[in-house]
Amino acid sequence: MKTDLDVVILVLTLLIFGCPVPAIVMAFKIDERTVADWIDKAGEHAQRVQEHQVCQGQLDLGQVQADEIWCRSQRGVLWLATAMSVASRLLIWGKVASGRTDEMIAEVVQHVHRAARLQSPILWATDGFATWKGQILRFFRAAVHTGRRGRPRLVEWAELHIVQVVKRTYGERIERRLAFGDLFEALHLIEVTQGKRGTVNTAFVERLNATLRTWLPALTRRSRHAGSLEQRLERHFFLTVAAYNFIRPHRSLRVQVDGRWVERTPGMAAGLTDHPWTVEELLGFRVPPPHNAA
Repeated sequence: MKTDLDVVILVLTLLIFGCPVPAIVMAFKIDERTVADWIDKAGEHAQRVQEHQVCQGQLDLGQVQADEIWCRSQRGVLWLATAMSVASRLLIWGKVASGRTDEMIAEVVQHVHRAARLQSPILWATDGFATWKGQILRFFRAAVHTGRRGRPRLVEWAELHIVQVVKRTYGERIERRLAFGDLFEALHLIEVTQGKRGTVNTAFVERLNATLRTWLPALTRRSRHAGSLEQRLERHFFLTVAAYNFIRPHRSLRVQVDGRWVERTPGMAAGLTDHPWTVEELLGFRVPPPHNAA
């Protein structure tokens, strides 16, 4: 790159935490196309880091909350589906699509499945969008080997539970229901991840989406900074995800160590890192090549 590294890091830091591109262009006298190219490159790298660090099948996720939000782009409405672990506040995966499609939900659920420890207890909390339940039951299955010839039968995880929060448009009514699994075990996972006052809700992922709208101007519903391309918005999203998971500590995750409070990132709470990263550490993180790479 033809620009000093310190300038690149400063510009990307501002972009991660919500500074609009026109402000960057005016302040640093950098061409808008150059800024867009930096977002593409850094976002693609951040997506690889997210997949390598999070989606390795080693996490006891406990309760996972999932939701979808929409935003306006220069080419129509775009949808973003996200899923997070409540206990660690870890944003596991997200997907941007031009519609609220089965494929969008399937990619998010598939990556959560890859991140989850095999057959570990897991509770999904979603809204009333029926596709979530269908895709969860599709991916969270395991083969039952009987010793007979042929393909083994697939059955849902024994410790899989799904609850739904359906918000009615009339009377401010909220319906909470068990869609799959055991109600007693679901309530137990809620108590473990939310505390004794916890209840069936999607409040944590909704709070996450509010944070994303603050950090990503294109996600703001009433904004003049509409997203231009689906792919670029997704790459900017993953750059923000990396900062959310590994760079910025969360006050709700702080713990007391040797008489002093230590603030942690979701990555630290999930046991993926031992310290908050810097933007420079994120950009310099070396993702190992796939095992099947030549």
